[in-house]
Amino acid sequence: MISCAITTSVLGSLVFLYLFFRLVYGLDIAWGGKAILLLVMLTLGCIPLFVSYQAEQILGKVYPFYRYLLYFIFIMGIILFSGVVLRDLALLGCKFINSSAATWLNNGKVNLGLILAAFLCSAYALYAGTKVPDVREVNVVSDKISKPLRIAYLSDIHIHRVIADDKVKALVQKTNELNPDVVLLGGDIIDDDTQISAKTLSLLKDLKAPRGIYFVTGNHEFYNGYQASIAALKAQGFKLLENDGVSLGEVFVAGIPDLFSGQAYKKEADAKRAFKLAHNNQYKILMSHTPSDFNNEPIFDLEISGHTHGGQIFPFHILTKAYNSYLSGLYHLGNGALIYVSNGAGQWGPQMRFGAESEITLINLNPKKEENMQKAPIDTVFEQGEPNPYGKFFTGQTYLTMLSPNDKTFNAPIGNVTFEPKARTNWHKHSGGQILLVLNGEGRYQERDKEIQILHKGDVVRIAPDVEHWHGAAPNSWFTHISVETNVPNNVATWLEPVTDEEYK
Repeated sequence: MISCAITTSVLGSLVFLYLFFRLVYGLDIAWGGKAILLLVMLTLGCIPLFVSYQAEQILGKVYPFYRYLLYFIFIMGIILFSGVVLRDLALLGCKFINSSAATWLNNGKVNLGLILAAFLCSAYALYAGTKVPDVREVNVVSDKISKPLRIAYLSDIHIHRVIADDKVKALVQKTNELNPDVVLLGGDIIDDDTQISAKTLSLLKDLKAPRGIYFVTGNHEFYNGYQASIAALKAQGFKLLENDGVSLGEVFVAGIPDLFSGQAYKKEADAKRAFKLAHNNQYKILMSHTPSDFNNEPIFDLEISGHTHGGQIFPFHILTKAYNSYLSGLYHLGNGALIYVSNGAGQWGPQMRFGAESEITLINLNPKKEENMQKAPIDTVFEQGEPNPYGKFFTGQTYLTMLSPNDKTFNAPIGNVTFEPKARTNWHKHSGGQILLVLNGEGRYQERDKEIQILHKGDVVRIAPDVEHWHGAAPNSWFTHISVETNVPNNVATWLEPVTDEEYK
């Protein structure tokens, strides 16, 4: 941890030294004033050395504000550095093309504009680092899978004394709203003394997944005391995967210690041993905090990792990529396997992000679409889609095509759902309501304690918030409708019991 602070401070000093010569040195200031400003800027470059938890012993309750303020100044300097370098590169090019443009770029007003832009970008970075992460969906298909599996993956939460409890509560709530079958915690969950962070860590106990919650160690679990970190996570009801795994039917989930820190602490990672109990026909998922392709050996079908934070703050993406072959997102290996690297749900150091949004990862593991998949005999208008990833909340076979995803730009999730005959939803309700637009076929709709309604092409069903209901196809007809969720983002689906044959009639 100290070595990270030292390394970052050395780089920070070089950054602020560059800013001094490009923005300050040329000003009409006495040499003594320039010397003082140089000393101040070099000190600002060393901010990572001044924000350690030891400062809390002196500052007390003021420490969180102190930490946020100093990191804000440091990151603003990093972002300003990026802008000045880009300006200087443009300036260099203009000197060979257009001398007047070069003169315009090299003046005080442009410098002030860069400083203002850096401040605004830093303000956004602070917002992006402190807000609740968005959900990022990853869809994976395999012929080893016959039933969909929903996996919520949380990595790099970095729970410490400064993180807000409300953010952790909201993170847990948002994860639970995804109705995952299993929750996987990919390391760096803890980033502080476990006794000091115990209250905040205990909020994770409210995570829910019917098939279990499993975790692996990241480098920060080792930094903050391996035994204490493991004990604290187990106390929340989570199960450690350390060079071993667990069978979840068609899927085998294995985990290993952090590849580098584990080695330093004599906890060697052994991915092959982790899958010792897996069967050849099982879909193999490996949790490895630090992404690695293990020289393309056929060890896993899907590896899920974190650690990189996606670079967290530009331009650290460049340095992070230099040390990690896999930075962010989904990668396809030559042996057919996949690696997914999450940006993480939290941050190390400054609670700020710029150019690498935090995330809650939802992995939809679905059966591979068969060439002979039954084709709807009716016009579904839009594509019939893949087998419904929410199939566990339905009776019978259904298909889903998302026409508008649930993103922060439009906040308007719209899907085209196609039902085979007799297929229907479970009883359920939407806290924000729902609208159904019938496209084709004959369907059924019923609200709790009311008569069943018969639906035909052109019908519109407006479902009020929190009304328990179900809908689906008629016994002898395919059925397709558009589903529109209303009052988003404050719309949560609560799935209830299946509709019995007696209720369906």
